[in-house]
Amino acid sequence: MTVSFDLIGEPFIPCVRTDGTAVEYGLRDALLRAHEIRELRDLSPLVTIALHRLLLAVLHRAYGGPRLGEREAILRAGRFDAGRVTAYLAKWADRFDLFHEKYPFYQRAGFTTKEPSGINRLAQELSRGNNAALFDHTYDDPPPAMTPAETARLVAAEQAFAVGGGKSDTGNTTHAPLVSAANVLVRGATLFETLWLNLTVYDDERPVASDASDLPVWERKPAPPHTEPPTPFGYMDYLTWQSRTLRVVPEEAEGGAVVVRRVHYGQGRKCEVIEGFFNPMVAYTRADKKDPWMPVRFNEFRDLWRDSAPLFQLCEPHNELERAPRLVHDLAGSELRTVLPAPARYQLSVFGLCTDKAKVNFWRHESLPLPLKYLNDAELIGRLKLALKLAEEVGADALRKAAWVTAAARLTGTPGMSPDTDRVRDLVDSFATERLYWSRLELHYRALLVALAEADAAGRSALVIDWYHNTLYRTALHAFDESIGRIDAGRDLKAVTAGGGALRRLLKRVQRTNTIPDREQKEGAA
Repeated sequence: MTVSFDLIGEPFIPCVRTDGTAVEYGLRDALLRAHEIRELRDLSPLVTIALHRLLLAVLHRAYGGPRLGEREAILRAGRFDAGRVTAYLAKWADRFDLFHEKYPFYQRAGFTTKEPSGINRLAQELSRGNNAALFDHTYDDPPPAMTPAETARLVAAEQAFAVGGGKSDTGNTTHAPLVSAANVLVRGATLFETLWLNLTVYDDERPVASDASDLPVWERKPAPPHTEPPTPFGYMDYLTWQSRTLRVVPEEAEGGAVVVRRVHYGQGRKCEVIEGFFNPMVAYTRADKKDPWMPVRFNEFRDLWRDSAPLFQLCEPHNELERAPRLVHDLAGSELRTVLPAPARYQLSVFGLCTDKAKVNFWRHESLPLPLKYLNDAELIGRLKLALKLAEEVGADALRKAAWVTAAARLTGTPGMSPDTDRVRDLVDSFATERLYWSRLELHYRALLVALAEADAAGRSALVIDWYHNTLYRTALHAFDESIGRIDAGRDLKAVTAGGGALRRLLKRVQRTNTIPDREQKEGAA
């Protein structure tokens, strides 16, 4: 059966128009109508970020860069150049057919395995093989039937987020490039703004390689992905990385519709990023300047906002412990300040997975406001870091220690005695006091993030003082009272009293060590 699904014209990219209408577009219309689209959004955050990367790769090649001057011109035009985009897609039209005989999109022509997998293997949210279901109870046999549009989205996401740890006909599988990082997009009011904001100039991030070698996969001579070099030639190569060798199998369903149930699946190109190459969409940190840079990632036990300072670490270019995403750094450059509206406030959208070896624990999409003042104000970044530091110290140094005092006194009947550490830890965890504390802070933090950017230096000091007294201090007391404080019988009441007293002493110590004035002194301190 000869079939075709042309990604240039056939709708497969899920979008929301500015009037709120949900619609799907092909590559050409998604780019040429980007100024009419509010956002590109799929139910899967992995598909969402993968499709943004695909559109960015097409734009980079259609514009041949672009360089800074041209990037400014694109923003002033308010839309992407129809001539450039159309001509580029026409030149490579045969490479954007999902079922092409020679050049199937993001796949390997003629690739077969001993036993093809169900198409659900490409969807991290669906159960498959030994993997537990995140959101459904799909069966491997018979596998579900996917439309060509659904299949195209899954193929793009799998190349970016395939989780390693299994076996295939082409070798043991390894993680795709985006698995071990929190991947950042700067979001604007339209898809045009979003793509423009992330159209980073990347020349000085490129490893030593000729310009001719850094091409998207569809411009390169087809080759078995698992035999290609494990280090990227540059950003275009990285954006279109082929972490799996795939070939989907179309079949005709009842009524003549084309569906996909099976995929030939194997290990693709292993990714070993060399020193000095940083993914422009990722923030990096390290504990010491002698340690290697590690990407900021999602943590099963921590909300991302608690580790968000590196996302804003822009005004200290030689910071040796934190590195903001390069695409955000570009927006801080003097070349773009003249075209970015000063009061503009964008969103940082962060996408990623949390894995345990070959198991997907969860996926996540989080957003934080990005006032542009954070791009060039070291004092503002310092206040934000102090606010986060105070939150951590109240949670870990005060609240958890107070819970520990309560648990120890409850188990021994005498404050100050030391029972078995494991029993105390288990009891502290059962209180869930810290979980309650952190769950009530995120909305307050988002408001603080915006308020700090809008205040002057004196106002920022006052905001941090209020953050401690009116948010952190009160939230810690409420979390203690609503969890541990409900224990009110016999010797347990003594334990609670001991813990409550410890909490207030520890909170005072956090205040003192960070030179936070008392409430009645805060006007003078500001």
